[in-house]
Amino acid sequence: MRLTRAEVEGHNSKASCWVAIHGSVYDVTDFVDSHPGGPNVILRCAGKDATEDFDSVHEQEILTQSLAPSALRGHIEPGTLLKSNDINETKIPNKDASLPPPLSSLLNLHDFEIVAEKHLPPNAWAYYASGAEDEISKRQNSKAFQKVSLRPRILRSIPTVDTTTTILGKQVSLPVYMSAVGIAKLAHPDGERALAAAAGKEGLAQVLANGANNVIESVMDARTSPEQPIFQQLYVNRDITKSEDVVRRAERAGASAIWITVDSPVVGKREMDERFNLQVEARDDPSRKGQGVAKTMANFISPFIDWDILLWLRGLTKLPIVIKGIQCVEDAVQAYHCGVQGIVLSNHGGRSQDTAQAPLLTLLEIRRYAPFLIESKMQIFIDGGIRRGTDVLKAIALGATAVGLGRPTLYSLAAGYGEQGVRRAVEILRQEIESNMVFLGVTNLKELGPHLLNTARLERDVVGSVKLYIGSFYAFILTRNDRVRLTVVARSNYDAVKENGIFLDSGNHGQHRFRPHNDLVIKSLDEVSGPFDYVVCAHKAIDQEAVVTRLQPAINEKTTIVIIQNGVGNEEPFRNTFPMSSIITCVTWVGATQTSPGTVKHTKSEDMQIGLFPNASVDETLERTRLNTFASLLEEGGTKFQVLEDMQRQRWEKVVWNAAWNPLTTLTLLDTQSWLHSSTDATPLTRRLMREVIDVGRRCGVPLEYGLVDELMDRINSLPGVGSSMQTDFKNGRPMEVDVILGFPAKKSKEFGMETPVLDMIHALIRAVDGRVRASL
Repeated sequence: MRLTRAEVEGHNSKASCWVAIHGSVYDVTDFVDSHPGGPNVILRCAGKDATEDFDSVHEQEILTQSLAPSALRGHIEPGTLLKSNDINETKIPNKDASLPPPLSSLLNLHDFEIVAEKHLPPNAWAYYASGAEDEISKRQNSKAFQKVSLRPRILRSIPTVDTTTTILGKQVSLPVYMSAVGIAKLAHPDGERALAAAAGKEGLAQVLANGANNVIESVMDARTSPEQPIFQQLYVNRDITKSEDVVRRAERAGASAIWITVDSPVVGKREMDERFNLQVEARDDPSRKGQGVAKTMANFISPFIDWDILLWLRGLTKLPIVIKGIQCVEDAVQAYHCGVQGIVLSNHGGRSQDTAQAPLLTLLEIRRYAPFLIESKMQIFIDGGIRRGTDVLKAIALGATAVGLGRPTLYSLAAGYGEQGVRRAVEILRQEIESNMVFLGVTNLKELGPHLLNTARLERDVVGSVKLYIGSFYAFILTRNDRVRLTVVARSNYDAVKENGIFLDSGNHGQHRFRPHNDLVIKSLDEVSGPFDYVVCAHKAIDQEAVVTRLQPAINEKTTIVIIQNGVGNEEPFRNTFPMSSIITCVTWVGATQTSPGTVKHTKSEDMQIGLFPNASVDETLERTRLNTFASLLEEGGTKFQVLEDMQRQRWEKVVWNAAWNPLTTLTLLDTQSWLHSSTDATPLTRRLMREVIDVGRRCGVPLEYGLVDELMDRINSLPGVGSSMQTDFKNGRPMEVDVILGFPAKKSKEFGMETPVLDMIHALIRAVDGRVRASL
């Protein structure tokens, strides 16, 4: 049926809404309220020609998927109706109608952004460029990379470099992928198809946005080969069945993975986007509130999901799962426990919560507190603020698998550049990556590492929030024995442990949830009642005298005290207060961290040496029996340990280690590798400090060898850069174990009249820092 202008324009309200698209007129009255972008988007088109608005965000086939055949009311000659994107009958022009510069004149990704701002339609620029609120996070994303310096290596003879890597098992030519970007057709009519074509020809992977203008089958057709990887982004819909449809459709189309985005449970307050749309809508209807394109398009996203959504998704698909939006180390570890194949460190390009920390800071958190994630099979990706090849190399050197580019891909599509613009942007980035690899003296990505970076300026911003939890690990070991009736003192985690027990995820022992005997969990030492057969002290050796006093109700002459602590001299306060008790002293090398209250992650690092701190007032046979009994509990618990006769040597060897790394990482706020590579003086000073502590130990009668320095340096150089428990305490504003780690050797040095200048200097500095922390409490 051929319709007239008057017939169509008469249906211009919510009660009766008709729109024309490519000459066909549709009755969308029943669809207005269910439109994913909200009703106002359609009502602005009521009684008008919506072709240009429709084509800017959709493909033709979406009509048959969304509307019943009966919605077609007839046809009208193109050009008869006013266009829906007319405002006061005048279309908003691009900011700059002049021709864009030739691609060859664009030299970096910043150039593309400048051109895009001039040539994109105002609504497109407002949507693409806007950040949340004051846009602090958006700016800090880039500044974080600028705070990290490179440490070039010379005379390395690098004829060629290899930039290839694998993402979720797919070979790619660069450690770079195209992030999920919505409404790409606002930048260019070919939208995501142009991105796919460029990605294929440049050997990159692409994440297809949940809100893509082009349907996934169309994007797949634009690939250059069937092996080209396309990953499907997923926002969980308020109607979960629609999310199921997205996943199943992606599987059928041949997607290689599902990237579930969780960093935007609600849409951030993107004021540039909202302000533009407020101006536009106010001209149509002054009573309307401008929401911006982002809020309009994201009304369907469910804010009511939790970690169980990953169980739902895993039950739905066998494709690899990547969770996007990790913004702290605790959630990174939780994602690892959930078994995902990858995580994306992202604050949504600074578009969600303003002042959320930069993703590069989150990567440093992981390196410091959960370095096992870097070595795990779970791949770590990062996006936000990446504009240079050096940014890419910095992220890879710190442990990322690849980086994502979002806004730059859209900007390179703009101004009519399309596929060729995207390819030019990738070409520029490739050249920067390759040339800077030569400067760094590496031939492939695997040779990159933190030793090529100076992260000192950025390390200052890393928050310390994860504690060592050796006590929880050995509580698990002891509860594996039916003879043990364990009581746990859980101070900061009382509520979680009391309610759910302790969950241990161990690289050696698997996953276990365990509870103390009869749920005996107490919050304070004041609640202790005894006496006990064994009292295991795994707390930090701070204010040891006060702890000893509060433990008196739990200890008598039949009690054996087990000390699992750093430092030397720890036993003296217990011996002075409990002269008739036996003391077992221990040295441990265990990697255990708390990832959330009551949850402990244990790496494969597990070793312990135990022995008696001899007591001449107790029968030697009785002391030996007590030691053997405790050893049998450890053996039945399945942990690795050795019983040694001379435990003071073991304690001093651990002190040599701790006396170096604890204060040096705390005073510099660097990890071990960053400290050692910070200057040519760092390693000699570290070795001198270790040697002076060995000198003190030797004067105390402990047979320490100077070769221990080489052993400990080799050990630290075999590990990724790590922080220390003292550094964590300082960052969290807690008192530090200064006396038992440095205080005792420094005190003995003075008693013997020794010259230990490095030890004395470091001890004085760390005491001053500790004093400042204590004064602030």
